[in-house]
Formats: sequence, C-alpha cells, structure tokens
Amino acid sequence: MSIQGFMKRTRWCGELRKDDAGKTVILNGWVHRVRRFGRLVFILLRDRTGLVQVVVRKGSPAFDAAKKLQPEYVVAVKGTVRERPPKEVNPEMPTGEIEVIAEELQILSTSKPVPIPIHDESLMSTTSEAVRLRYRYLDLRRPKMFRNILMRAKIVAAMREYFDSLGFIEVETPYLARSTPEGARDFLVPSRLHPGKFYALTQSPQLFKQLLMIAGFERYYQVARCFRDEDPRADRQPEFTQFDVEMSFVTREDVMEVVEGAMKHVLKKVFGEDIETPFPRLTYWEAIRRYGSDKPDTRFGLELRDLEISEGTAKRYLVVEGGKGITEYLAAEAVKVSGEHGVRVDVITEGDLSTYGAESGDAVIVAEGDYLSVSEALGRLRLSAASKLGLIDKTRRSFIWIIDFPLFEIDKETGKLAARHHPFTSPNPEDIHLLDKEPLKVRSLAYDLVLNGEEVAGGSIRIHDKELQMKILRMLGLSEEEAMNRYGFLLEALDYGPPPHGGIAFGLDRLVAVLLGEPTIREVIAFPKNKDMADPLTGAPAEAPEEYLRDLYWLQIKL
Repeated sequence: MSIQGFMKRTRWCGELRKDDAGKTVILNGWVHRVRRFGRLVFILLRDRTGLVQVVVRKGSPAFDAAKKLQPEYVVAVKGTVRERPPKEVNPEMPTGEIEVIAEELQILSTSKPVPIPIHDESLMSTTSEAVRLRYRYLDLRRPKMFRNILMRAKIVAAMREYFDSLGFIEVETPYLARSTPEGARDFLVPSRLHPGKFYALTQSPQLFKQLLMIAGFERYYQVARCFRDEDPRADRQPEFTQFDVEMSFVTREDVMEVVEGAMKHVLKKVFGEDIETPFPRLTYWEAIRRYGSDKPDTRFGLELRDLEISEGTAKRYLVVEGGKGITEYLAAEAVKVSGEHGVRVDVITEGDLSTYGAESGDAVIVAEGDYLSVSEALGRLRLSAASKLGLIDKTRRSFIWIIDFPLFEIDKETGKLAARHHPFTSPNPEDIHLLDKEPLKVRSLAYDLVLNGEEVAGGSIRIHDKELQMKILRMLGLSEEEAMNRYGFLLEALDYGPPPHGGIAFGLDRLVAVLLGEPTIREVIAFPKNKDMADPLTGAPAEAPEEYLRDLYWLQIKL
C-alpha cells in the first residue's frame, strides 16, 4: 500500500478523553492486544502517547479486517469516540473513560509473533539482556523503555534551554582528530587518502573546547559523542554522550554555581521537583575519610571511623547497626573486598563491641592496610551493608560536590606520576610551590558532581599559562618534542592571549540513568552495546568488505 493510500492520523491514542465524546477521529498505531467475543472485537491500540480501546462491531465495514488482527499489526482506524458506561470505566488507563467505535480499519502491516514478551513486564524481567539487545527495536516498544528515551530527550532539551538562556553557544567539534590520549585507549581510524596515518575518534571535546575559549567564544556547550576503546566493564560503553560545557573568565565557584542552576532547572522543568542549592561540598580526602569513596552516596549514614593511624598503615572500622543479622553476607563481601584491595578485613559480631561504640546486634567491620585502600574497602562494604539492610532512601536525590582532588597520582601499572583527571587541569595556586618536591600533595582545581553515589559530572579550571602547561607535561614524562608532537596545536594557541577558563562535562547517560532510577546506563540508551562492547542487533564489530581493505593495503591485512 502506498503512503497516500492509508488514513492519516488526526489524533493520538493516549490523548483522548471524555471531552472528545462524539468526535470522529483517525488513529494510527500498533495492536497491543486483541480480544474477540462473538459479535465484538476489542482492540487495545497503542502509539507513542499511550493506549486506547477500539471496539469493532459485527456489521461494521471494519469487522472483517478486525478478525484478522494479531498483536503488533500496524493499523489505521477511523471511528467515533464514545464515553464508556460507568461499570466499564478502566481507572488504570488515562483513556479508560472512553473508547472508539470503529467504522473503518486498514491493516498497514502485519507482524510475526514477537520473540520477546514485550506486553508482560513480569516475563520481561526474566528475559536475558542479550535477547533484549538482539531485538532492541521490539524492546523499545515497551512503555517503560519508551519513557526512558523520552525523558532523556526532555532532560537534554531542558539543559539546552538553560544554557541558551545564559548566553552559551552550541558548537560542534570534530569526532575525527589526532590521537591525544586522555587516560584511555583511542579508537583509531585508518586514512585511505593518507597511507600509514590514522585519525582517532575523540575521547572528549576537551582540547577543542579550550581552543574555542582562546578563540573568544567565552561560553560554549555541546551534546558530544565520545569514544574510548576500554576493556569491557559492567556499566561502560565504547561510545557515550557528554553534555559538555566550557566558560571563560571564571573561577571554580562560578562553574559550580552554573551547574547547580542547570540541575535546579532540569529537576523543576522535567520532574516538577524543587531542589535546594548550593549543594554540599566535601574535599576529596574528607570524602575518603568519612565514606571511603570520592563519589559517596550520602542518602544514609554509616560513616567510617579511625581505630589506629600510623605512618604507612591504618586500622579503620565501620559500625553496622543491626548488622549481626547479615553476618554471613558481610563476611562473604569482606572476603571479596579484602582480596581486591589488598587489605585485611574482619567482621566482628561478638565480644566487647563497646570498644567500637557498637551494641549487641550490631556488626563491626575492621580493615587494616594502607589508608586509602582500607578506606575504599570499607566504603564498598558500607554500600553493600546499606543495600542489604534497606537503609538507602531511593526517593531522595542527594547531590554533593567533591573538590580538592589530588592533581597527580601514581599509575599502578607503570609506577610513574600520572594526571588524576587530565593534564590540562590547573593546580591550586596555593600548592604550586609543591610541584617540584612534593607533587602528590598538590591539589587541583577539579570538581566532581555526585548524585546518589554516582559521578554525573566532572570538570576543572584549566591551565592557561603555556609555561605551566609545559611543566606539567614534563612532570608526566613527556619530553618537549613529545609534548609538541602530541599537543603542539594547543601549546601554540596558548601563545595568543588565552583567557582564564574552565568547564565541566555531564555524563549524560549516567545522569539520566540516576535521575530515572535505572540500574545501568544501557536502560537509557536507545541502541547500546553489551557488556562485551559488541552489538547483538547489528553484529558489530564485523569484518570489513574486501574492497575497503584493498585501499588500506599498507595495514598488511591478510585477505
């Protein structure tokens, strides 16, 4: 049937109400369910706005077509809206007070029986993610999944509205660039026109947005796709989305204030919620001391405490009220955590608990090792205990800023100095004198926004002094020649009047997932990769066509 040959929608299914009674409408959509009762056929018709009941009576020109219907057939229906009798009202449907009496019905396309139970949420909960991703276009027909993608669009629209209102300019930056590693492996794209050379898919717009500040744009944002060739991890994607922001002539406090305004606007506009600002702040080391994490979930207590602290070793503990009832669970978790963090962990439920400020029925978790490892181990057990005991108020939204991160850390694999965030983050001016002798004590002007225990945005004030930038790169082990080869375009630009500038990037996938209460970012991405970084739907990654490979002869790929 040609596109001109079907009845085109005049109303959406989910918008019909009692006030529409008596009106003639044309609906387009999918058959959600169909029931046949002798002289009547009841069709639950679905489009993206919701469901409405359509009734087809014997004798209607639509009846013969209605008898052929199966779930997920696509139809066009013309009919009259009728108010349902009081006994037939369905209070669980927004359209439950009305139904449409069909006069005409066209079958626009048919459907095979769907391979996943998209009409039954209880069965969907037992359907493997692999199958869901294989038939993602069907999975997305579920109201829950459609809502997630719709809410994501609304969140992005609200953020755009907010930043536009403050004079920010949306600018697109390249995805194909040169390799400038930012802590993860680049995806490389071989150049057909330049044999032996590669583009890299950008890990972030970081350097380009700094160049935009040097160019004088002053306020920029972008919904940016980013690419990182990382090893499989449970909640990571090889391609992800940032809402990227940069500002000139600002301090750390200026950026944080703008971000708080953005969250306040989004929560009010999209969710109808009022949140208080400014958000609480913790320094990095205070967060580690109290919660054992630089992204603490502050919706519950269970703060860490010190037992013995000496140079090179620490003994710290956590009191879990009522924890004796989950002793076996805590002991099993402690075994896992102690191995992963290289510390000793004991769970105590008997004896003199008053030493730890605990009472009978409580559990005390004691960890011993280096201070950071001990704190992080206890931080993980804190989360496990709170989850098991139901201490987390999932109705709360708890924002918190983490500031004063160390500028440097020691890379565990190489044992060398590495940038904690990225090498363009400005050191705190108060600590610059420590760069040469005690670099690990230097604080940065970096800041992370944490929501309910998840980092949803991270940024910093940038280095805008060329000499300082070169010094940082040298400290990270780059010679001047290597620095110029890798970052020469930025270093050259720093010779031409760079303004003080800073910014932040929201991890859009994670932000939306946390706001919607979803356990993984895959639930808020239309077509995500699986945990192995592959796409069961399209079969990517896949072999390339031979004619493409012949143009890349220099790669020495065997055909």
